[in-house]
Amino acid sequence: MRRALVLFALLLAGSSFAQDAGVRPRFAVLYFDAPPGDAELVDFSKGFASMLISDFAANEQLQVIERERLEDVMSELKLGETRFADKKSFAKVGEVLGAQYLLVGMLLRDKAKKQIYVNARLVAPNTTNTWAWGKIAVAEGEVVAGEEELVKKATAKLLEIGVLPRASSEPPKKAFKLSGETFQKYSKALQAKDKKDKGTATKLLGEVVKEQPDFKVAQLDLLSLTK
Repeated sequence: MRRALVLFALLLAGSSFAQDAGVRPRFAVLYFDAPPGDAELVDFSKGFASMLISDFAANEQLQVIERERLEDVMSELKLGETRFADKKSFAKVGEVLGAQYLLVGMLLRDKAKKQIYVNARLVAPNTTNTWAWGKIAVAEGEVVAGEEELVKKATAKLLEIGVLPRASSEPPKKAFKLSGETFQKYSKALQAKDKKDKGTATKLLGEVVKEQPDFKVAQLDLLSLTK
């Protein structure tokens, strides 16, 4: 009996250790789907995703897929710029990325109010599970605030559904803003970078960093081109 109790205690300890030392869930941010023909919103999607990936990567409880890897997968699967709206593609993308959870969504423009609506949701690609929390309005020139709000809501949802084992500290609030023009320039720079147009990407990123020196993600992108 005593031996059985000891073995049971060891099993519990081992289980607890395995849980604590368990592999962090792999998480990917996909480019949000934009209406066909809206090239500016397609660019916006790429810049917005880059900022989201950077903030989620700061969470030590997640393994976040890099944007460059997402670009590779788009080429492998022959997907368009933001063609992730089709649910059938989620399982494929998740499998190739090795991601257990995806952040996906759609972008809609309200020209009258000069803002973009972001409808985001979490998807477990190998299941039918999906979790949404409504839309976020991103006003012109307020992309930083909108991105931070989305990170906060998505993190809360990851905690609620048990993906995150405990509440995590939020990324430091950014003490700067991006004008609509500067952000769009950043997004265009990423498009040029992904198309191997190093000259255009370097020029645009240089302008972005000059216009907003505190935009760390743009600094890192520029640094990657000058190595």
